[in-house]
Amino acid sequence: MSRAVHIVGLIVILGMSTGCGSGTQSAPTPVEAQDKFQQIALEETGEMFKFRKGDTGKPPKSAADFARYEPGLPGGYSSVKNGDIVVVWGAETQDGATDKVLAYEKKAPESGGYVLMQDGTTVKKLTAEEFKSAPKAGGK
Repeated sequence: MSRAVHIVGLIVILGMSTGCGSGTQSAPTPVEAQDKFQQIALEETGEMFKFRKGDTGKPPKSAADFARYEPGLPGGYSSVKNGDIVVVWGAETQDGATDKVLAYEKKAPESGGYVLMQDGTTVKKLTAEEFKSAPKAGGK
């Protein structure tokens, strides 16, 4: 599925979940929808890391190692495959490790963005300066 289809679907879902049509709240802006899409894609990336570890006991070395999880986690898989999410290949999730970056939005080093921490569940938004100083998960 294309990124545009994912974003449009997310706008519809967000519109329904925020009470769109009730007169009390408006639909999310394109920027809000894109931010939510990136957060969800990073959460799905964390899930793929955990599934990979459970299935093989080994850390992923490339997007191909996540391919089998695409049906259940399409946003995360497509974002990793097309390079919108950059992964520290060879790194593993580690319970409680919220101090090291495991994956991140491609734009994070230059302009800041969302990152997935090494625990595989925590998603944070960092400035470019915060990203540059944040330790990265150990990988190969």
